[in-house]
Amino acid sequence: MRSDGALTLAIVIALSALCALAGAQEELPPLLTLEEALRLAVERNPQIAIAEADLRGREAALDSQRGRWLPQLVAGWSWRWQQSLPRTINVGGGTIETQRQRTTTRDASLTLNQTFYQSGLPEAIDAARQQVRASEASLENTRRTLLAQVAGTFYAILANQELAAVAEKAVEVSQRHLELVDARIEAGTAAPADRLQIEAELADAELEAVSTVNATWQSIAQLRELLALPQDTLPLLSGSLDGPRTSGDLDAWLTEAETERPDLIAQEHRVRAAELSLRQAEIDSGLSYSFQGSADWGRFTGNTGESWFLGASASFPLYSKQARASVDQAQASLESARQRLEQTKLSVAREVSQAYYALRDANQRVAAAEASLAAAQTNLDAAQARYAEGVVDVITVTDAELTWRRTAARLVQARFDRNVAYYQLLAAAGRQLTEPGPPEPTADTEAADDETVIGQ
Repeated sequence: MRSDGALTLAIVIALSALCALAGAQEELPPLLTLEEALRLAVERNPQIAIAEADLRGREAALDSQRGRWLPQLVAGWSWRWQQSLPRTINVGGGTIETQRQRTTTRDASLTLNQTFYQSGLPEAIDAARQQVRASEASLENTRRTLLAQVAGTFYAILANQELAAVAEKAVEVSQRHLELVDARIEAGTAAPADRLQIEAELADAELEAVSTVNATWQSIAQLRELLALPQDTLPLLSGSLDGPRTSGDLDAWLTEAETERPDLIAQEHRVRAAELSLRQAEIDSGLSYSFQGSADWGRFTGNTGESWFLGASASFPLYSKQARASVDQAQASLESARQRLEQTKLSVAREVSQAYYALRDANQRVAAAEASLAAAQTNLDAAQARYAEGVVDVITVTDAELTWRRTAARLVQARFDRNVAYYQLLAAAGRQLTEPGPPEPTADTEAADDETVIGQ
């Protein structure tokens, strides 16, 4: 007896839901929306924690540089006991053994040091500040890329579930075809060979049903990773592939990306940090000077002493291969940072353009697939009716069913691509997907979309 592919997805989801209700769903709401999934990703994904730890490290490095301007108060205490060994010396033809010598010292001091100015220190502090800002932007960029992945995976699950529904319907249709063929064979109006064709059709539909279930589980596994969920957790999604996704104006998206993309902002700060590092290296290779002061109070084996000083120093390396090499290295690092900035700009423009045109293409494919599916459904209904009347052969019916199935799958794929391209466009422009939804398009934007996607 042939396995019933129409029940495969329902059984798997039902059993998984029972497991979830047994306790695996404690970390998730009953129905997981896209907004909730995005929030969980920001809270739980290790990529965010790594970026935050890097930011804390940069902030600590900045505090360390700033601390070089602040006074330093150092307390010290030492105790030392010393004893010499006895010695034998010759005195007037005889020997005398010296006594052991013991000394004990106790020192305590309190020292205050202050650097009033030091060449290169302001540049070092500013460079560290630029690195902090770059890390802040990198954290935002990590959020941006992570949330774009979450949105894509979320809609992949919805799309796979709809594809599973298409496959399940195809199984049901094939089973009805098989019943219809059996009835005609019994009536003597069809050859037994017709049954082989329908059995092949049914087997193909059942295979697609199983494949879509597996694809759904693969997407769920990816979503678990992005949300850092336990493996026994089943996210039950609440969402739809429906809804208009307007593309707007490409120049407006590109302009927004130039100012909002966090990876672009991060690289701009890295360029500024490299410029400051070069300036610092040039200072170290030339005339440098500093102004310092110190105050000291101490008690040394019962004696108390205080002292203070103010001093200035200047230095100029007459020959230092290391200093010159440091300047050359800083210049190379600056040029590398500038070229990375230019490359990032090119990549940002490419990502925005690709997502923009992918969204326009998906909108067109959705409109075309909707019209094709309506035609395919009409053709399938007509073929089934005509086969029942004995007007056409079984090949006509199976071809119509195959056309309907492929058209339905294309519509689901186009709707999935439309959602993914839309969120990729938002991410490419530098928008945080956890923020409120994007503003509604202007009248000009809507008109531009209507010219591109006719009938949507």
